[in-house]
Amino acid sequence: MTAQAWAQPIYRLGQTVGVATAVTMVLMTVADVGLRYFLNKSIFGSAEITNALLGVLVGAGLIVVAGLRNHICVDLFDHALRRRLPKAYPGWLRITELLGTLALAVLMVRHAMHTIEFGELTAVLEFPIGWIYAIVAALLVAALAVLASGWRAHAEHESDTI
Repeated sequence: MTAQAWAQPIYRLGQTVGVATAVTMVLMTVADVGLRYFLNKSIFGSAEITNALLGVLVGAGLIVVAGLRNHICVDLFDHALRRRLPKAYPGWLRITELLGTLALAVLMVRHAMHTIEFGELTAVLEFPIGWIYAIVAALLVAALAVLASGWRAHAEHESDTI
């Protein structure tokens, strides 16, 4: 099985989860603000739910960023390194992307296991937050898989205009 055969569906999953999460956050926030304004009532726990969804959105977004290789880059040393190490620089960049994403994934998996093991609950709604961390950890592992595959989604977005 080629890298594109399994990396592309993971990329699509990241897009789908990201859009669904963002739309849910927007609808919940609009409903909460509208209820507060017109009826002086709010949706109980909406801020807590939105915060949990934000974590999921970040995890899904990392899959998309990994597929597009469109990450934030601090190019303080970029020009000097490209000039001095023209052949080694692309490999160095790929290794640092992989190691950074691996570190995030490992930390999130450990944190999810810790919070599930200790049964930590959210402050308002009292739902087990460890399972949200587990979802984010799974999304980070998926982003790592897309990065490791070497697949890039640029061909899918050639017609997009900014």
